[in-house]
Amino acid sequence: MKAITMALPSKGRIQEDMNRFLNSAGISIIRDGDQRTYTGHIKEFEDIKIRFLSANEIAMELLAGNVQLGITGLDLISELDNKISKEVIILSKLGFSKADVVVAIPNSWIDVSSTQDLAEVTRDFLHIHERRLRVATKFERLTRNFFNEKGINNYRIVESTGATEGSPSAGTSELIVDITSSGKTLEANNLRVLNDGVILKSEACIFASKSLNWDKFNLNPVEKLLRTISARSEAINKVEMLFEYLSYDDSLELDLFRKFNGIFSGGTPNLGDAVSLITPEKKSSSCSQYLTSKGYGPIRINRPNLIYFNIDSAWQKLKTEIDL
Repeated sequence: MKAITMALPSKGRIQEDMNRFLNSAGISIIRDGDQRTYTGHIKEFEDIKIRFLSANEIAMELLAGNVQLGITGLDLISELDNKISKEVIILSKLGFSKADVVVAIPNSWIDVSSTQDLAEVTRDFLHIHERRLRVATKFERLTRNFFNEKGINNYRIVESTGATEGSPSAGTSELIVDITSSGKTLEANNLRVLNDGVILKSEACIFASKSLNWDKFNLNPVEKLLRTISARSEAINKVEMLFEYLSYDDSLELDLFRKFNGIFSGGTPNLGDAVSLITPEKKSSSCSQYLTSKGYGPIRINRPNLIYFNIDSAWQKLKTEIDL
């Protein structure tokens, strides 16, 4: 059986975020040589080979079927192929390197706040200036698809090879489609996002390629790796709330889920059980107040590093897609 090849980012913020994520999951990435070497392996999963590529190269290699697994941004895969499921499988969203692909316009356009307004502006612009409004972007496919959905037709794409956010002030475009994590760079360039101008909410994901025959690969380490990665992504920004279930409340489980996205890790509790409730960290304060108001307590809070489920959704998705 052949060893699996997994592509990982070689540089940039996504590499830094990925290294922190994998280290916190107990996964050690080892380069075969010095920092200029572009091959490696995983200490805990020796049967998985690593290739270090740029995030964009990873997307292209996944689509071509040259690597079996890869971690890269959802925006890059979506830009290369708008029908992702045919060539690439999204196994799991990992919860880091989050950013939005957005439509941003100059602050001076005070009467424009929506894509409907923008559609009117593009028509008026063509009539007044006898040319189409220019949109600077690195995301041509995503832009065209989104604008088509919103009825925006009178524009032309200006390919951006540098800092896209500087294009309107430089006079090379009227607006932009770009990716932003905080919006500060847009603000610094006197740009703002349309109210309904988020094209894609992106983050780092682990993907699998469908453009190959999986039967010839050793998948045993893949299941273990995916379970570990899923366990770490499930634990990000989650807390475990521990308390004694000493008072019966038939609506408690449903109320905790509806109000706080809380889930009992051991299933529906029985009276007298010591229970574990998993909930988003940002809701832990209001959730604990709710529980104490119901007479439960004391409540102890832990921050789990890994949360394993008996069925791993990433592994199940891979098996289903490749007919394993």
